[in-house]
Amino acid sequence: MKKVMVIGASGVLGKLVCNELLRIFENQINLIVTDYKTERGNELANSLDSEVAFELLDVNDEENIKQVIKNLDIVVVVLKQRIPHIQQACIQNRILCIDVTPFYDFVEKVIELNQIAEKNDVGSIIMSGFFPGLSGLMIKKAISKFQEVKEINVALLQSTNARAGVSGILDMLNIIAQPIVFQNKILSGFTKKRKMYFLNHSKEQDIRLIDHSEKLLIKEKLITAPISYWTSWNSNGFNILLSLLRKICFLKYVHKFNKLLSKVVKHNPKESETVFLTVEVKGTIGNKEMVKVLALSTFSDYHTTAMVTASLAKIAIGNEVKGIVCPFEITDLEELLSVINCSDIQIKEIEK
Repeated sequence: MKKVMVIGASGVLGKLVCNELLRIFENQINLIVTDYKTERGNELANSLDSEVAFELLDVNDEENIKQVIKNLDIVVVVLKQRIPHIQQACIQNRILCIDVTPFYDFVEKVIELNQIAEKNDVGSIIMSGFFPGLSGLMIKKAISKFQEVKEINVALLQSTNARAGVSGILDMLNIIAQPIVFQNKILSGFTKKRKMYFLNHSKEQDIRLIDHSEKLLIKEKLITAPISYWTSWNSNGFNILLSLLRKICFLKYVHKFNKLLSKVVKHNPKESETVFLTVEVKGTIGNKEMVKVLALSTFSDYHTTAMVTASLAKIAIGNEVKGIVCPFEITDLEELLSVINCSDIQIKEIEK
């Protein structure tokens, strides 16, 4: 059986990834979870399954990483690194690595390892997850029949009840706080508005322009057409509050209040956390101007990130992926959704 290690397994997303790996691989893996706290790591391993093992790992200790990251088939990284020491160890030992980090400044450091990864015949997947990750695969699908693409818009309608945890919330707040270049002008993030269609909504919803790192990879590796990313939450009051916090520059410093956030932000498991993702493409098909919309809904942002990541592990290990790659370079939307095998994910294609 394949030996699979999850680094960052004790977090909200990490636990979901562990469960999805066991489901998607039908328990036919040897799962290893890591933590820098022995008691917490053992508790997690015991809570998952009697066969799940624990390894002590401190991601800030390069020597510790070198000692632990070996004799494995897959490593899934569900935490932040400043330097990709885990990827370096995986490449050195020819271990497939999958990372969910959504920020280009880190991803860029991983991409620099591409030549060594290709030489060692090993793959390393970057920006796995829902947004980014599944969003890139939806773009690939949506543009596939166009002879010319003039514009792409990607929009995420989020839930204020998302089971994201403090780390996930800080990531998204960091994204919307970034300035963005739009039509040769520098704008503040989360200010410019437009409306877009989302699945299961009777009318178009207001969304706001943001900077998103996946855009750089799409333009480098998939298509150079103009592309914009948008988001908002399912509460107008919450959107107004975030806009106000951005205006007074609070979002730049929100990471300093993570302990307060952990007390304030509460997920209610009895209430819906459904999220919606739409890709809109404008261009030419058969000499005719067309607008195509690919709209998806799923029951949970974080759980979908876990399903995507576990499914990419299964797909990549079967395809012998080599080099530093994005999800849309190794699979397509149909294959990924087939491996995920979740009836709670709905998708619809619309022509305007």
